[in-house]
Amino acid sequence: MEENNEQMPIQKKMNPQALASFILALVGLLVAGIPCGIAALVTGILGLTKFNPETQKNNKWMAIVGIILGAADVIVVIASLPAIISNLGL
Repeated sequence: MEENNEQMPIQKKMNPQALASFILALVGLLVAGIPCGIAALVTGILGLTKFNPETQKNNKWMAIVGIILGAADVIVVIASLPAIISNLGL
């Protein structure tokens, strides 16, 4: 019998935190800026810290974009609060 010394290629998995960050950031742009923005920031940071290039696909960009868009969501909502409050007459 011949021994097969060739290693099977490791099937890389998706980084779920990076994907969640990307999706939450996109939803935050359209619907709920602060809750989705904060969640996108948290999951994006987790996705970057837990990223392992040996076992996960190279979707690190999703975590980075999620962090950037999540921060933008939060900043835009906070910056627009004075205008919203003045329009309400409070």
